[in-house]
Amino acid sequence: MAFSKRTCRAILFLSAAMLFFVGVTVLDFDTGLDVPLISAAMVVVIALPSYYVFLRYAGWRKGLPLLLLLSAIPLIVEAQAVVTGFPYGGFHYSDAMGPKAFDLVPWTVAFAYLPILLGSFTLASRIPGGGWIRIVMGSAAILVIADLVLDPAIVHAGLWIWEDGGAYYGVPAVNFLGWLLTGAVYSAILYVAFKDRLEAGEKVPAWVSSSLLLIMAMWTGYVIQNGLLVPSVLGLGLLAVLALVNLRGLEGIASQSQP
Repeated sequence: MAFSKRTCRAILFLSAAMLFFVGVTVLDFDTGLDVPLISAAMVVVIALPSYYVFLRYAGWRKGLPLLLLLSAIPLIVEAQAVVTGFPYGGFHYSDAMGPKAFDLVPWTVAFAYLPILLGSFTLASRIPGGGWIRIVMGSAAILVIADLVLDPAIVHAGLWIWEDGGAYYGVPAVNFLGWLLTGAVYSAILYVAFKDRLEAGEKVPAWVSSSLLLIMAMWTGYVIQNGLLVPSVLGLGLLAVLALVNLRGLEGIASQSQP
């Protein structure tokens, strides 16, 4: 059964409002519940809207390999980062995010990071100007802004632990440099894949950022609940931008989708 654009938009914004409410009021990782199972299920479900719209935009033949590639590479980078500390600094994951690939990184990281990348790239495609630097570095910068919200929240929740802590809510500055570096590389892969369309002035469809809207809604609510001031302000700002972009809904999908 196909839903109208208006219905899809209503479902998206209602889901975001519910996740924000849950984050502000009841989200708590110190419970007797099966946190790894619930965490894994939420990560996968929240990623699906962006994956669906991205595949409609890119087409299955190009989109699916890109999704697989940009899920696998960050997982490998995260694993070697846990071992070596490069490029994020010394850290390790707790068991709260579920079973670990290579006994180092939860497999859910493959679903957790990619929607943030896709959402950041979508926003960057709307930055005025021309040239690849605008989109690639804009996307990397938006990724860092998102992590300035997410990392303090996730550290507070105990999902990963920094070995030596850091000045920014327990997170070291090198982590954000790492996000800028890796974000630029992953964004460059997306730019090359859609270079002709982007240079022709096309924007990535708004709802490719829908999962990032949901992610930011939940974690912004969580940092507000726990009194993390700077992440709260940044989260509300990014959430407002994402909400405005996603009000456009599925614009351009019908004409842009490829087999």
